[in-house]
Amino acid sequence: MTLETESAEDVWLRGHDAQVSSIQTAGFPPQNGALFSGYALARTQRLGGVVLDRSGGLLFANSAFSALFGKTPPNVEAALEALTQRRSRMAFSTNDKRLAAIVYAPADQGLTWSLPPEVRQEAQRPDAAILGLAVAGIDGGKALDDACLALGLSALQSRMAAGLVRTGDVRGGAREAGVTYQTARKVVAEMLVKVGATRLSGLISRLVQLSFGVWPQGRNGEAVLSDVWGLSTRQAALALRLAEGQTRAQAAKATGISEASAKKQLDVVYATLGVSSAGAMARVVTESRALALLAEATHQDAHAGDEFTEPLGLFARADGSQVAYSDHGPRAGRPVLVIHSSSASRAIPMRLVAALQARGFRPLALDRPGFGLTDPVVDRDAYRADPFSGACEDVVRLCDHLKLKRLDLIGRGGAQVVLALTRLHPDIAGGVVLVNPDPPTRERAESRGLLTGVKNAFVRHPEGIEALTRLFVTHLSQGHFERMMTRSVADSPPDAAFMRDPRNLADYARGYRLFLTGRIAGYVDEQIAMTRWSSPRRPDAASWRVLMGAHDVLHDPVETQRFWSDILPETHIETLEDAGRFLIMSHADHVAEALLKSIRP
Repeated sequence: MTLETESAEDVWLRGHDAQVSSIQTAGFPPQNGALFSGYALARTQRLGGVVLDRSGGLLFANSAFSALFGKTPPNVEAALEALTQRRSRMAFSTNDKRLAAIVYAPADQGLTWSLPPEVRQEAQRPDAAILGLAVAGIDGGKALDDACLALGLSALQSRMAAGLVRTGDVRGGAREAGVTYQTARKVVAEMLVKVGATRLSGLISRLVQLSFGVWPQGRNGEAVLSDVWGLSTRQAALALRLAEGQTRAQAAKATGISEASAKKQLDVVYATLGVSSAGAMARVVTESRALALLAEATHQDAHAGDEFTEPLGLFARADGSQVAYSDHGPRAGRPVLVIHSSSASRAIPMRLVAALQARGFRPLALDRPGFGLTDPVVDRDAYRADPFSGACEDVVRLCDHLKLKRLDLIGRGGAQVVLALTRLHPDIAGGVVLVNPDPPTRERAESRGLLTGVKNAFVRHPEGIEALTRLFVTHLSQGHFERMMTRSVADSPPDAAFMRDPRNLADYARGYRLFLTGRIAGYVDEQIAMTRWSSPRRPDAASWRVLMGAHDVLHDPVETQRFWSDILPETHIETLEDAGRFLIMSHADHVAEALLKSIRP
């Protein structure tokens, strides 16, 4: 039995107990001391805690911290930077091949976190200057133990859970648990009721969720890696097995699929996680869990550098559908919403995150309906009539969710959403910067490369945009994507030079990972709308700033400036001669300074 198909066992288990169908999947109470908080299964008492003086000298370390690092705090340089810059700093350390994550902050700021009691007491010493929290990455077995403990499973149920996760079916679980098949069926039926799943696949999904240390509330039967990375349950199971050290052949056999099928599934996993090997994938999984724990304990103050996972927050619309956002902090910063383009998702370029934070901003981002991890709206036909206005309601919900009255705005190609938001909800918007804003899609006689050809095809056949996009994504691997992007900017010297650095290319690709897995609904809706979009003039935008790259390979800069000058007659428009399509990354400091200038006194 595979993880995605309902078998005779599923039918039997589903009908075994009438209680199963009435179980609610959200709002499980804490069990056995586990704390369900937000989306991370965080246990404060498990966190390592350290208190340092102003020079980085050790004042106190609890037993959990000492077990990880002894009496030598790692990455003291990061601790001193946290004190100097008055903001949290994340670092990773490998000790005896065991990965650990640690976040440092000034002691007075760290006292707002969820701390082990003894750490909180020591952090209030007069000579305490720096506070650190640490958590070690855990292997699959320990993670599964955590999941079983959190769910309150008995010893037999826990053994059965391990067998189910490893083999994917009741017979395999029975074999690993050392019980008969009939006993295993009864045990699994009890587990379905206790866990709140209606099918065997849902039970396995829930176990996989908690094995990765995350509990996405209100999402029935979807694995955590689907919520965080957009993977299917089968892909998540393969990722878990490889992260535990199994070979691809072993993982394929345990999952109930051929090795050839497993290879195809793992290609998607690698592309989505931005890695190229099982070892790198295991590291991402481990870091993701460590980051989830620390982010929860520090109330989202913990954030990592450009090589780590995008921060994830989730909230629900009134109909129960999901909206995903990122909050890079710090909470005391001035909130700025970075609005993604129609061909990406919420991932903000890390250069821009750093530039904004250095100037006192709190960068936020939101996946619009049908993008990334945000669900499409229920009435998609009505939404397609004007997706840019429709997307504004989630921005209002984000403000309510985070208790924000006002947001500055940066549109990285998402100018249509910015115009709709400032028209429909003018009280929300503060300063505004548009970076390489897209004009409506019109057919161009002059070719500017592959991207122009795609746009021309959309104009000629808007009814075929979805089919064309799906075909395109199906045949586009991560490697193909990177090569395509390199070719597409060959005629833009600034962009070509910038993308020669693989770190910049990887940072750019972060925003396209979920697009490559087939999450294209939002892109399709907006591309259709762009073929007919227009806007009235906006003389109220005098304080806004528009930045354009003189070497933009997607649009003619002269024509684009003429178009936006007509719509925004009072707005200052600046063309950067040494920039191209990737201006928001290559000139992140310039963008952040423009935002400061756009803010009215």
